Amino acid sequence: MAQEQLLPLSSSSSQDPLRPGTYQSLLPIVDEILSILHAQTVSPEKLSPAQASEQVAPKAKELAQVLESMKLSAMSLPGAHLSIEEINSLTGILEKEGEERRQILRTFELLDLPIVDDFSLPGAETRAMGTHAFPSPNK
Repeated sequence: MAQEQLLPLSSSSSQDPLRPGTYQSLLPIVDEILSILHAQTVSPEKLSPAQASEQVAPKAKELAQVLESMKLSAMSLPGAHLSIEEINSLTGILEKEGEERRQILRTFELLDLPIVDDFSLPGAETRAMGTHAFPSPNK
């Protein structure tokens, strides 16, 4: 039954790797596997290796399917194909570009630019930068 639940999960995870439920805890499956193995060693009625194998194999297969599904989902995340060096390089480039843009904004902040309200006053064209600074629809 758990495998039936995984099939829709794996097919939809390639479409949206951030969909809730795409990534799930592996601990319950690992706990079941360890419980089976533990029961084999401490149980008064010893399980044969074949019986233990029959019980562990489906759980191990389920664990492998869940891991593969989550791996595929993780690889379909934007940028998941990049190495750590490439990510660090892109981060540096983006930080540099961000700092350049902040510097441009600081420069504009220091400029003495006319306020929009000043343009509504009579004679504003001559006090501001002149009419040549404004685009003309006739040109």
